[in-house]
Order: sequence, then C-alpha cells, then structure tokens
Amino acid sequence: MNSSRILIIDDEIRAGRGVQQSLVRLGYIEPEIAENESDALEILQRADPDLVIMDIQTDGRIDAMSLAKKVRYDYGKPVIFLTAATDENTLRSAGEIDPEAYLLKPFDENELKSSVAIAMSRNRSREALMDREKQFFSTLSSMADALIATDIVGNITYMNPVAESLTGWKFSDAKHMVLQDVLSIQDSSGRKVPALSPGYRSKNRSKRTSYLTRKDGDRVLIEDNAAPLKDPQGSLVGLVVVFRKVLDEDSKDLSSDQVTDDPIRNIVEGIADPLFAVDKNWEVTFVNDRAVEVFDAADEGMIGIKFWRMFSEDVREDNVHDVSRAMARGERTSFEFYHQNSALWFELNAYPFGGGLLLLMRDITDRVEENEGALRLEKLESLSLLARGFAHDFNNILTVILGNLSLANVKLPKGVEGDEEIENALSATLRAQNRVQQLLTFAKGGSPIRQRIDFGKVISEILDEYDCDDQIDYVSEAPEDIWKVDADPGQFRRVVENLLRNAEQAMPGGGRIVISLMNLGSSSLSKGSLPSSLELDEKLDYVILQVIDNGQGIDDGLLEKVFEPFFTSRTESNATGIGLTVCESIARSHNGGIAVEKNMPSGTRVTVAFPASTDQEPTFEKVPLKENDKSMPSILILEDDSLIRQLLVANLDREGYEVTETEDGVDTVARYIERYQSGNPYDLVIMDLSVPKGMGGTRAIKEILNIDPKVKAIVSSGYSDDPAMANPESFGFSGVLPKPYQPNELISLVRGILK
Repeated sequence: MNSSRILIIDDEIRAGRGVQQSLVRLGYIEPEIAENESDALEILQRADPDLVIMDIQTDGRIDAMSLAKKVRYDYGKPVIFLTAATDENTLRSAGEIDPEAYLLKPFDENELKSSVAIAMSRNRSREALMDREKQFFSTLSSMADALIATDIVGNITYMNPVAESLTGWKFSDAKHMVLQDVLSIQDSSGRKVPALSPGYRSKNRSKRTSYLTRKDGDRVLIEDNAAPLKDPQGSLVGLVVVFRKVLDEDSKDLSSDQVTDDPIRNIVEGIADPLFAVDKNWEVTFVNDRAVEVFDAADEGMIGIKFWRMFSEDVREDNVHDVSRAMARGERTSFEFYHQNSALWFELNAYPFGGGLLLLMRDITDRVEENEGALRLEKLESLSLLARGFAHDFNNILTVILGNLSLANVKLPKGVEGDEEIENALSATLRAQNRVQQLLTFAKGGSPIRQRIDFGKVISEILDEYDCDDQIDYVSEAPEDIWKVDADPGQFRRVVENLLRNAEQAMPGGGRIVISLMNLGSSSLSKGSLPSSLELDEKLDYVILQVIDNGQGIDDGLLEKVFEPFFTSRTESNATGIGLTVCESIARSHNGGIAVEKNMPSGTRVTVAFPASTDQEPTFEKVPLKENDKSMPSILILEDDSLIRQLLVANLDREGYEVTETEDGVDTVARYIERYQSGNPYDLVIMDLSVPKGMGGTRAIKEILNIDPKVKAIVSSGYSDDPAMANPESFGFSGVLPKPYQPNELISLVRGILK
C-alpha cells in the first residue's frame, strides 16, 4: 500500500469517487474528496496531502482557477488537472498555474498511474532540494566572509548578512539588481574594473585586492574572488563572489596591472557549455574554450565575425527573427538546433547583456534521444492497443471465412468447378492470418501458444509454399535427428519468413540463401562458434536456426540498431523496419535469443536459438477428418459470435458429436451443472475467452471447476496475448484453440483431448 496522501477536488461527487476508486485499485490510501472550496481548504490544513487532483471545469460552485492558485502557491502542493475541456482559454489559464500534468477525460488507469507517480517523484525532488537549500543558506548566513550569488546574467539572487554590512545594501533592495551596481569595485586610481573585455582570455585564478564603493559612498579595501555556479551536468547557472574587508591597507599593492580577475571572467573559463557574447550588430565579442572546440575554430578567428555565420542556413532562417526581436526588447529567448559537425543537439539560451546578448549553448543530446525513445515507445503502445482489438475482431471474421472455405473444400469433390478458386481463397486467408499475428507480435502482444513441433518439417512446408525468387538459390540444411521444440508454430513460421524476406531484399540481383538447423547440447563445444551477442543458458539444450545470405551485408555502425522498431537500412517505400523486431520479440518470448552478424566474405548471418524440449517423446499428431465413430461424446460450446457458433456446430455435428450451444457463460455454467447433477456430464467444453456483454471463458471455467474438478475444456480466442492462451493449464483448461482455425485443427484437438 502506497502511503502517499492524495486530495481529490471535484464538484461532481460521482466523478470524484471514480478517481478515488481508481487510485485505491492502484494501491494508494483511499483519498479524501472535496466538493467545494471550504472543504478543500479544511482538508489541506488538516491532512496536509502530498498531491491534489482537481477538475478545472466546474458548474460554478467552485472557482477552479482561484482555488488551484491557492493550492499551488499558498499551500505549495503539486496539482494534476482533470478536464474534458480543450478550449484554448481554459488550457492557457491552467498552464499559468504550472500543473504537474493534465488528464483529459475520459482517461484510463495507466494514464492516472503514470501521472501520479511522476508528480510524486517531482514533488519529492523539490522538497529535498528545498531542504538542501535551507541548510545551504543557513550555512552561508553564518559565514565570516561576505557572499553574493547571481544568476547567469549577473542579477543578484542571494546576499548573506556580511555582504549586506560591507556593501550597505539590504538583500531585499538588491535582489534582482545587476551585480556591478551593488558590488562596485575600482582599482587604486578609481578606475572601475570592466565586467567583460572583448576577446580577453585570462587564465589567472588568483585573488585580487581592490576598493569597494559602498551604497553610502564610502570606500572599503577588500579582497575578493569569484567562481562559477554549475548544475550537476556542469552547465553554468550563475556566479558566486566571496569577499572580505582588508584591515592592513599598506600591505596590499593595488596597481591596476594586478586587476585581471573580474567575476565574469572567472566564470567563462570553467563553463562546460559553449558561451558567446555578441554586440548589438551581432559581432562576436567573446567566446569560451568549449565554443571554440564545438565550432572547430581558433578563438582569435571567431572574435569580430557575425554570429549567424557559424550556423547552417536552415537554423539561421528558423531562428534569427525571434532572437533579433529578443535582443531589441531586452528579453530572454531560446531555441533548439542540431549541430552537424559535432553531431550534437543544443539548446541555445539568449540573455540580454549590455546592448547585445550573452548566448549559452546547452548540450541536450541525451534529452532529445530520450524523448525520441519515449515517442517510439508511445507509438508501440498505441499500436499494441490498436493491434490487440483489431486482431481479435479480424480473427473472428477470419475464423468464419477460413472455416466455411475449409468445410466447402471437404464437401465438394476434387476437380469440380470452383474447386481451384476455393483453394486460392483458403491460401489467401491463411496469409491474412499470418499478417494479423505478425502485427500483434510486433506490438509486443502474442504470447506463444506452444506445441511440440519439428522445425525441419516446418521449414520444408514453408519452402514448399513460399513464393521463391527465381534469381535466388534456396538451400535447406536440416539433419533428420533435429530435436523437437515446444514452440508456437505460427510464430516460428513468421521468424523464418521474415528472415527469408530480409535476405532476399539484400540480394536484388540474385544470390544464395542457406537455411540451416542444428542441435546444440548444453555441453557442446559448438557454442564457441556462435555470435558472442547470443546469450544462452549453459544448462539448456537448444535448436539453432541460421539464415545466411551472400548479399550486401549490414554496415558495422548499423548492426546494433537492427532490432530497433521502425529501423530499416532499406530505402523502398514499403520498408517498415519491423521484420527483425518481430523476430527478436518471438525469440525472447520463447526464452531464446537472436543475433545478427556479418557473414564473411559477404552477406549477413542471422542466428536464432530456441530451447529444445526437455522431453523428446513424440506427442499426438493432428488427426485428419475421418468417418464418424459409433458412439461420440457430448460437447458444450460457449461462443457469443453466432457465425462462429454455427461453424463449430456444423463441424462437430458432421463428426457425429452431440453438441449443445450457448452464447453466455452464465448459461454455459447452468447447462453444465444441470448435466453434471443428472450423472451424465458433458465430455468436453469449448469456451470463447471473451464475451463482451457477459461471462467469458475464464470466469465460466472457474465456476465449473468448483463443481467438477475433472472437467475437460478448450479455450479459444482471437486474443493470442491473453495469459489463458499461453498457459491454459494454469486456468483449468486442457487445450487451446487460437482463432482463426481450420476444421481439421478443431477436430484434431478435440480428439486428442478426449482420447
């Protein structure tokens, strides 16, 4: 149970309770709900919640924006906004309050879960930072030396009491003033020390002695030093100046030659990011070492040139107008750009500085790559949701088409008119089934529905059916004693077909593809010949599949990217970049592995490892359709799709089985109990996993198991990624029948379970 305290503010109590129940299901303590402002403020004072979730679209009983400001600024609480509104004014007003997240209604619990987790994490970080700041400023206040801190452009952000005493300025008055106006320093001749000299690049880090002119005009001899303030990434965020009063004036030499270490100069030599200063004419007046390094030029050669000459034309055209406007108005601005020479992404922040700008380039390459990775993940998650729903509905349709075509193919005599067309339609339907499953597997769905299979036999079937390229020589090398594997036959076919297709596309002018299988024992010395990137369990036996071509090969720099979603080295318009991603997903879901390497002297070698079956005894094979037995068992069907139900009844009835059909799990359970109590239970139940408007297979089998623990049942679904499909025994099922299926697959499974 998560101990974080959450307050929900919503004038619609039913909606608030819905959010409350979701949070409880996610493991949080039951949140309090406030329907109006007075209740909300009372709970804030009494319970001190860690997070507030509030609806910003109300019926007028709550001034949502006013209350949100109190929550955010008066009580310092992080806020997540709920809204069904998408109008610009509402969102703009909400944005001014700096919420942690927006949740647009309707939202799912995953969105709520991630938003709350991120908000909590950020709040903990802020609180920890505030604690450190309190300790830090407490320490600074007790220092014997004077200290002044500034932001990146030299505006004062902190003064300790000693600094207030020496300068004559109160921090409340000096806050946000320019450093040089408060810390006014001159040499012995009365000349002010310049803040930034064009082109000056001193390496001198020694302290200096000079005169400070106080607010009341008195002069005080001081010794001072300055250092840059940096964030954890090493980027400049400001300046800290430490100084003290010198008591023995005669002991110090205040010649102007020694005044070489002004505060700003100390900063620029230690900055980890490129820094420029430009005047109002855009001429560069200063560059630091990192800027020289990034732009690969001598510093002397950069002083005086036009700033925008250092950037590509597209960067210049996209940003020169906004930055010029910021310079004219004395405003801050920023933009992001990609620097070709360094292959880095930068965020350029421009700050008013004199009549020109101080420009700091922050390396944001890691952030951009993380965002791109998050975007790819978001695409995959969206595709997964789309694919799952699409696969279920489309597999139901394919089941009807495939089943009726198969039934017609059995009933019609060979050679009759239309026979060839039925065969072609059957073949096309099977290809459609393969494509749907490939999409689901790519989208990280499709847990393997395992059977004991012979890879050699499956590869022979694939090559017999495969549309081979006439310019390519296909060679299969599989020993007769290849071990059996507990694998999903459909997914294994997709691995082989994808690898064949990739190899073909690498050889547009023709070539040779070798498909080989070999046994690899746990103690085999052959493991040394496998790619080092192929991670295998030394305790297991494996069957190794290799697909080798003599095509163009893959560049070394691209090998590590071949499994990334959407990555492709092809330029064709139909190149999707999902083939190897699908293969990797399938290999890992079978507890195996995959590796891609160059095949010398040319081409590519892809190695896929599948754990061999621990028990190599043969299991029953699929049984062809045959004449009816004299006495056939009774079968109870749960299927909500009327067309699939009709197809099931037709196929089972044709085999002579006694069939009872139901379309809801409640009716299925009632029928089974009735027969069981009469002493004549059903021999088998075939259940659809998902019944949208009623009880599905997983709930129904639980009810039946309570009555008859020995029940035999088959689960069937177009959702191949459901846990019940991958591990039917764990849910009480005896077998699994993924949709779509052909009549002979149905009958074979039924006979195998009843035998």
